[in-house]
Amino acid sequence: ALAISREIGDRRGEGAHLGNLGLAYADLGRVEEAIGYHEQVLAISREIGDRRGEGNHLGNLGNAYYRLGRVEEAIGYHEQALAISREIGDRRGEGSDLGNLGLAYKRLGDIEGARRLWREALAIFEEIKSPHAETVRGWLDSL
Repeated sequence: ALAISREIGDRRGEGAHLGNLGLAYADLGRVEEAIGYHEQVLAISREIGDRRGEGNHLGNLGNAYYRLGRVEEAIGYHEQALAISREIGDRRGEGSDLGNLGLAYKRLGDIEGARRLWREALAIFEEIKSPHAETVRGWLDSL
């Protein structure tokens, strides 16, 4: 599918396939390879002006760096993703970005920071009636 998208010049399709490959490699534990795919699709999202995609791919990069234990780098990507989610009014994305930032803060030992971020995420997920609210409640209960 990636080869066909490239052959016909479908940049959006190419990005979608690269992103899916990145997620698949991350699931296989091949996180460094996943990062390479996420970087490629991020560049395409920026090239075609897809702000929602850009935010999603920044979040995926943050998740990948988190999995590698490079938490400060993960925070940088999640903060960029959060800024885009807020800019474009993507409430689901904003909640996810806040949740991911909370996980990173907790891993760094900043429990109050994690709690603050998760409360913000929970409020958003409750507002939009997302099932992710239950996950965030569980994180808050674990503190």
